[in-house]
Formats: sequence, structure tokens, C-alpha cells
Amino acid sequence: MNKITLVFAILWVSATCFSQSLPIRAVTVFKNGRSIIEKAGKVPIKNGKWTSTDLPEALFGTFWISSPTDELTSVFTRQDTIKGKVTSGDNAILLEQNLGKPVSLLIGLGISSQPYTVTGTIQKVEKFQYADPYNGAYSQVHLQTLDDKWLIINIPTIIQMEFFTKPVSDFPTKTIVQKVQETLEVNFKNNKPEQEIEMAYLSEQLGWTPVYKLLLTEKGKGRLALRAEVANNAEDIGDTELRLAVGIPNFAASNQYDWLVNFSDFQKGKNSSTDEYGQRMKFGHLQSSLVSGAQNLFGSQQKINYDGQWDLEAFGQNVEGEQAEDYFFYKIRPGNFPSKSRFQYPIFDVEVDFVHFYESQLPDAGPGSILNYRNYEKQRSNEPKIPVYHFIEFLNKSKFPFTTGAVNISSHVGSLTYPISQDFLPYAAPGAKCKVKIAQSSEIKVTHGEGDVARTMNKLQIFTQSYDEVKVEGEVCTVNYKKEPVTIRIHRNIEGAPISSDHPWITKQEDATLRINPSYQIEWTIELKPGEEKKWQYSYIVYVDL
Repeated sequence: MNKITLVFAILWVSATCFSQSLPIRAVTVFKNGRSIIEKAGKVPIKNGKWTSTDLPEALFGTFWISSPTDELTSVFTRQDTIKGKVTSGDNAILLEQNLGKPVSLLIGLGISSQPYTVTGTIQKVEKFQYADPYNGAYSQVHLQTLDDKWLIINIPTIIQMEFFTKPVSDFPTKTIVQKVQETLEVNFKNNKPEQEIEMAYLSEQLGWTPVYKLLLTEKGKGRLALRAEVANNAEDIGDTELRLAVGIPNFAASNQYDWLVNFSDFQKGKNSSTDEYGQRMKFGHLQSSLVSGAQNLFGSQQKINYDGQWDLEAFGQNVEGEQAEDYFFYKIRPGNFPSKSRFQYPIFDVEVDFVHFYESQLPDAGPGSILNYRNYEKQRSNEPKIPVYHFIEFLNKSKFPFTTGAVNISSHVGSLTYPISQDFLPYAAPGAKCKVKIAQSSEIKVTHGEGDVARTMNKLQIFTQSYDEVKVEGEVCTVNYKKEPVTIRIHRNIEGAPISSDHPWITKQEDATLRINPSYQIEWTIELKPGEEKKWQYSYIVYVDL
């Protein structure tokens, strides 16, 4: 039996002004979910003006239209109420007109699930009083299936209907009294048949974030690959060059929409974040999964050899970059990029030479910890364990900066590659060092304790306040349970004056402070053989008012 497939749409019929969208020339994309969109092209002129109903959602102070020939006189926007007609192809009306007929419905519940088909007989259609009569929102259809089950389906989830016999499809034409129409007019000095104009504005809901893959291939060797994930919920940008900005964006007045495009509550602010580290792009409900478009990362462009390394010939070779003031820009052209879509695009893949080391941070010390000094023996008996973390450090030998982003780390051992962790890779300019955390180590132990060993009363007088001078001694113990030698860097912040250490230390004083005690950053670097233990003592002076 032949099936008849019907897909209906709602048609708006009205007398509207001429409208033309300008082609996009370039898009500069920032990491805080905002982008500067540049458009340019020739537009038809009538009565000395170009008219368009395509108003962008430009953010405050950024909407700028110009004429390369300097013939623009003014930019004007208005909001009109117009009449029109709607011809309803509403699914609720169609189903209601075909009660008792068998039908096959294709149901879609969103991007997180696959569409599925149900077949049965239409028994009832419910239209709630608060439903929109033209788009069927909140309406439901009752379907009796072939196995005598009853399904109640939300009509807006119906993607397609297949009837086994010719359906009734007579739809009434409704007249809508009014519709709000926003219009842009660009006025010129003369009435040429066409003019060339340029448009630029800051848009939200179009941003990018870096995603790295770090593969440790052998001892001291690895590969670092960067891909840009670009999320577009703003507008269709076609096959336009994207300039991905590396840096901390500054858009001080962009907490509201521009007055030219905002006709409601135009002084109301918007929540925004321009911090590079506030990279969580609030795009609302995502309505599309990652797409790869013309440069399909999972098609012929992708080449992986046996040990999981990305082929340099396949990735990042066509990416250009350029420095401008405090920003670096990756230039990419991923292909067709419609609204409500995402791209993941390769930027570079480079070799890295790294060193392994371990790091531990001792608790801060100063006048505020004086009460703990008296519990020194208790600390020694309990031996509180200090966390030790495994890091690698490598030089950025590429011509591109490493921008702050998530990095997925894996290790190639024998014929297998093991995923081991994820961290944030910090910004590193070309030629700078980059430090990445691997994981917390359970095979290296660091313990620490300290206490006051001498006190001189009223040693220091500042205005009317007297301070005691306290000498503090501490001890650090490290043990390596690994089967290979390790390097451990142990750090501590001390509000006081360092005196001595049995093991060499690096002391770096804060440049300027008004506190009674100076502030120092302390670092010990320890080399430990497999199974080796090292202990050392140190001391410092601190002034307290207890």
C-alpha cells in the first residue's frame, strides 16, 4: 500500500519592504563567547536609501555602518506594526481532520536521542486552551497502536507523518491583526542605483575554546596537538575566514544591546564575562551537535599512525597566524558554518621535549600559625602527609602561542596508548616554558613539622605595639618509593625572615609590603634515587604580637 508523506509549514504573507543581507567578510572570535562580525558588499538603493529587515543582535557601542566612498549621511532604525496573513499547515489540524485513519509518525525528542517511528490509528486530538492555534504548541494526539496500546504524543515532537490512505488536508486561512517588524535604513547623499557599505558589530553566542591532546610517546618525548572548538549560536556565517583571538578580551560597555537594534528596555544590562578564564559560553539550549563540514576531521583529512600520533602533513599546515597588539590570531576557514552548529578544527601539532618532576606545597607560615608551633611534637608524631603532584615541563618551540585551555594527556607504552588525565594547559608564548600537571603521586612521601625554639620578648616596637621575636625551626622528610630517580620541588610561603637550611634553598622576597614581617617564597629542589629518603632542617624569624 502506498504511503503519503506530508510535511507542512506556516506561511507568512504580508507587504514588507525590500530586504537584503550583507555577505560576511570576516569574523573575529574570542574565548568569552563573543565575536566581531564584519560584513561588506554592494546594496541596491531606492530614493537615496537602503532598507533591510535583517537587524543584527549587536552589543552596545559596537554597531557601525560606513561607506567606503564617504556618501553615508545617517543610519535609522524603526519598529513598525504591520498586517499579514498566515496559512496554517498545523499538524494538530491535520490530525484532527483525519480521526480514525492509520498513520505512521516520526518522532524527534532532540539532539540527545535518535528519532523513532510509531504506527497506529488516530483516536483523539487535544488542543489546550493556552495553546498557540498556529503552531500546535502543547497539543497532543492519542494514538492506538497495532498491538492495542495507547500512546499520547506531544504534537510539536512530530517530524513527519505518513498516511496509508489519502488524508484530508483542507486548512483554513487565518488573518493575524498585527506583527512587529524592525527595519534598518541607511541614507546616502545621492540616489545611485547601488552603494557599497561596510558593517561591523560585536555579537554574543559565537565563541571558541582550545582543546589540546598531549601524547607522551617515550621518555622525554611527546606530541602536543591543538584543536579549536568553535560554537555558533549567533547566525549563519558561511565559508568565512575565522580569526581566533588568543588573549584576554576587553569589551567594557557590552553588557547590553546597542540602542539601534534594541526596542525594549534599552537601558537594561546583561550579564557578561570578558575574562579569558571565564570561558564557559552561555549559549542557552544547544540545538546541534559538533559538525565538521567541509574540513571533516573524521574523514579523509584524518591520519593516525599505529601509535596514535597525528600526522603533521594532515593537521595545522594551512593555519596562518598573526600578532596584533596584545592578541595573537589563528586564521582558519573551516567551511560552511550555519547557526546552531559547532566545529572542531586542527590548529597545530608539534613535538615537545619535556622533563618530569614532582611538586609539593607546604602549608603557609607566619604570625597567624604561631599557635601551631606549640603542637610541634604532636605534628611530628602524627606526620601529616603533604600531597605530591607529578608534572611535566616543556618549551614552546612552535611559532604559535599556547593559549590557556583543557589538555587531555595520554601515555604510549609498548603497543598501547593509555589515557591518564586532564588538566589546564597555561598560556605560553613561543620560547616560553609550559607546565602541565599529570596526577597526584602516591609513591613519593613528603612530611613536615616545625615549632618555635626561642623567643625574645618585646624585641620590636612599632608605634604603641610591641612584638616578640620568635625563632622557628622545622624539618622536612621526603621518601621515593618509585623504581626510578625523581626530582621533587618543595615550595613554601613564609611570612618571616629565612635564616638557614641544611639543604640549599631558593628564597625570593616580595618586592614591597607594609606588613611587620617580610614575605618570602621558598623552594627546595631534591634529587632522590629509588627507595632513598632525605631529611633536612631549616629556620626563620617571625615577629608576633601575642
